[in-house]
Amino acid sequence: MRSEHLDSAPPMERVRRLLIVDDLPKRSQDVVDIFSSDDYDVAALLDSDDTLEYVAAQPPDLVLIHSELAGTSGVELCGELRMRDELRLIPIILYSETDNDEDSVVRGLLAGADDYVAVSGRHLELRARVRVQLRNRRDRELLRWAEVQHARLKDAAMCDPLTGLSNRRAGDRAVAKVLAAGGPITCLLIDIDHFKQVNDVFGHAVGDAVLQEVARTLQRRARKDDVVVRYGGEEFLVLIHGIPIQIAPGIAERYRAAVSDIVFAPNLGPRQVTISIGVAVSSGDETGLTREQLFAVADAALYQAKRAGRDRVVLARIADSPLPSNPTGRAPAVPRTEEAS
Repeated sequence: MRSEHLDSAPPMERVRRLLIVDDLPKRSQDVVDIFSSDDYDVAALLDSDDTLEYVAAQPPDLVLIHSELAGTSGVELCGELRMRDELRLIPIILYSETDNDEDSVVRGLLAGADDYVAVSGRHLELRARVRVQLRNRRDRELLRWAEVQHARLKDAAMCDPLTGLSNRRAGDRAVAKVLAAGGPITCLLIDIDHFKQVNDVFGHAVGDAVLQEVARTLQRRARKDDVVVRYGGEEFLVLIHGIPIQIAPGIAERYRAAVSDIVFAPNLGPRQVTISIGVAVSSGDETGLTREQLFAVADAALYQAKRAGRDRVVLARIADSPLPSNPTGRAPAVPRTEEAS
């Protein structure tokens, strides 16, 4: 999960482009002239066969098509435009010189036209109808912009901006979802060894680079459905659902080995990155297992890995572990000390 750049303002207003498709030069020019006093960029096509190619290459904001064209009719051309997914949002107005019978209007609208208008002596009406369609398009653009911003903000709220991984909030939701689904659960709580020293000796820029590389390494080793989380500071969480608990230690060991290949500050002498991993495994048979209990068991295993010398994996089975009663939040089974960080 990665956050994207969030545009701070909606799309700016711009000169709108109109395309007129009419195979009679005089009639086409008459329609162009109707919009001469409006702030539009108007183009005209005399050969309707070029319309699909032109619109695909230079998408206008609105297309006006004469209802009666040589060869392909305006109604048929309208239908062809509507069949192209990338062109479906472009408003189309069919027009004729005089009023049309009801059947013609119905065929045009069912073919995909947004409007059907007679232009003879009704130039103000045509200009108004064009403005309405462009206003509707503008509204759709703003709505789409708002939807994109909402999706991006939602994604950003679940993403750690430094590493691009899911953040703690997203991780908590993922754990709750997996617990509700039932079945075997493997929770890896990972801590970078001596990370405070990395920041103190080499600076926070190097520390950030180490966090990013560890995150990439964990993500590369994860399966498609596994959840990899930066849980806070130098701690990461890997949540694996549905695997036999017997293979959990091997998976955790592969994560540890992969991270141990990372080196940093090569100009000062290569320094190896190591991690300690506390693994909590559940067969799925434990009744009423909570997120807090799962984390408490993983955290206690991580603490043991730290006390045993770091750069190692310690596994704890939920069924064999004392669980805190009525936990109100994540609480390590044993208080952390500076030496165990």
